Amino acid sequence: MRTRARRRAHRATSAHLQAAYPFMGEGGLGGRGVYIGREVYSGAAFCFDPFVLYEQGVITNPSALVAGQVGLGKSALVKTYLARQAVFGRRSVVIDPKGEYGPLAEWFGARPIRLAPGGRVRLNPLDAAGGRDERVALLAALVSASLRRDLGPQEHAALDVAYRAAAAAGEATLPEVQRRLLHPDPEAAAAIGTDESGLAAEGRACALELRRLCEGDLAGMFDGPTSADVDLDTPVVVFDLSALHGSPALGILMVCVGAWLSGRLARDDGIRRLVCSTRAGRCSPTRRPPPSCSASRSSPAPTAPPSCSSSTASRTWAPPVRRDRAWPASPRACCRTRRRG
Repeated sequence: MRTRARRRAHRATSAHLQAAYPFMGEGGLGGRGVYIGREVYSGAAFCFDPFVLYEQGVITNPSALVAGQVGLGKSALVKTYLARQAVFGRRSVVIDPKGEYGPLAEWFGARPIRLAPGGRVRLNPLDAAGGRDERVALLAALVSASLRRDLGPQEHAALDVAYRAAAAAGEATLPEVQRRLLHPDPEAAAAIGTDESGLAAEGRACALELRRLCEGDLAGMFDGPTSADVDLDTPVVVFDLSALHGSPALGILMVCVGAWLSGRLARDDGIRRLVCSTRAGRCSPTRRPPPSCSASRSSPAPTAPPSCSSSTASRTWAPPVRRDRAWPASPRACCRTRRRG
């Protein structure tokens, strides 16, 4: 008598089986916060609010990365997301190398802050909150990023001495720090056990790199006090860097803008903000800003400074989402999308 061979049971992990089982639906991350779209599988509304999820402990880092192929709607998602955040009283700051976020700022009644060599807008990276140690650390980070290497202890000492002398003479600016590096004070040099020429030699590389920000290809943007008309009190603030798009100097320009922002956003004014760097489609809400791109928040929460290079905001699995592509007619219309599910 012929018997049919017994078929072996299929083995699979639970991660794969959840996609094969047809009667399961993702519960989502809750209904609080900005509505993004509908889940493809369940049709339920999908909301994502890094501030709420961070406070609830669902995520351990509120930073996020938006990635995808060309033409899939990354920019449309980010622009709509920032616009809908404004309905909840949050504000956004965008570092825009391509100049594509200007209409978003104008939609909220603001003008993009355009930075260009020889332009009318200037930012002073040393106009930061905190004391001397914080500002010297920011200055060292700026020079180190520009030099693309770590600074030695002699260079750190030279920057510290130069900053002290510049601050004692008035508002510290990059040109004044550069001048103090090239021509240090003899008494300050003697205080750290060297002479004037020795201290100038130790800080010469830093001075020459700062010269690039004051007189080189970035002249006219960081060589003086911050312009009085730079306003961060609008719902969406856009720093337009398109004048240097495609230039090798774009990287250091973004570092300088990030350094200035980190100082300004460290002054907690009770407003929750998101900072977006469109070069990599990154948005970072946080309580305390990191040295580069950052954001600020006011409500008490565990301190977890996010990095703008963070590749994900959460380890929680997020289902595929069908996003709304239609641009709302007004900010209030952003949250009138009908929710189903």
